Amino acid sequence: MIITFYGTRGSTPMPEEGYLKSGGHTSSILLEFNSGDVVILDAGTGIRKIGQHLSARPEGVPENIFIGMSHTHWDHIQGFPFFGPAYNPRQKLTIAISGEDYDASDLETVFKTQMQSEFFPVPLDQMGAKITFWQPNLNRYTTSNGITIQSIKHNHPGNAYTYRIEELSTTIVYCTDIEHGESIDERIVELASGVDLLIHDAMYTNEQLKTRKGWGHSSWEQAVEVAERAEVQLLALFHHDPDHDDTFLDKIEEDARERFPASFLAREGMAIKILP
Repeated sequence: MIITFYGTRGSTPMPEEGYLKSGGHTSSILLEFNSGDVVILDAGTGIRKIGQHLSARPEGVPENIFIGMSHTHWDHIQGFPFFGPAYNPRQKLTIAISGEDYDASDLETVFKTQMQSEFFPVPLDQMGAKITFWQPNLNRYTTSNGITIQSIKHNHPGNAYTYRIEELSTTIVYCTDIEHGESIDERIVELASGVDLLIHDAMYTNEQLKTRKGWGHSSWEQAVEVAERAEVQLLALFHHDPDHDDTFLDKIEEDARERFPASFLAREGMAIKILP
């Protein structure tokens, strides 16, 4: 499995000097599996470059692309209108939120709304690709190619989900936009137990969290605590605050590594290969 970060920023893009080392685009990650399957996690502005990457591959764009959404806040959907493969009439796309008790707006309605004429010149149903929206009320399923996905609904305004994704003996957990509260969510520790890679929201510091209760995010210290308790192999600190420049984030990475040496900042363009 190859995991490539194309968008690591939270809230809003930061295409400015002093921020680009850590990444200017909002959340979007590409997973390329040994089976040949492709999964995209979230559709922030980074998804535009994922489309370019897939189109440039020698083997071309896979016939079917699965886009798994943690939730539908603006910074996680705003790149989709610029995703090149969505304009190919031969392309099949599945956009999904998988998990029990999803009670936010209908997924298709969300994507249609952001592309209505007041906001974008091309409506969703005229993009070209065959787009299917899937909202299974399931917290675990296995694809025909043997990829298993588990989900947990976690604390974030408007709903959000953590995913554990497994192929053969390789496992990752994607846990972004989560507010643990006064103590760590034990379900996340259990879900992340022993995984090869934990990608975890690290938007704030513990000190900043004191004035940001209810905003729906974690500190890097909380991300490290989850990694320690779950005994993960690698921790990627993710969803960087737009007010945190490269210098600030480099210091966070340094401090995190003092506690958990296998931690690192998720940086735009970074690829992690996990062998079975």
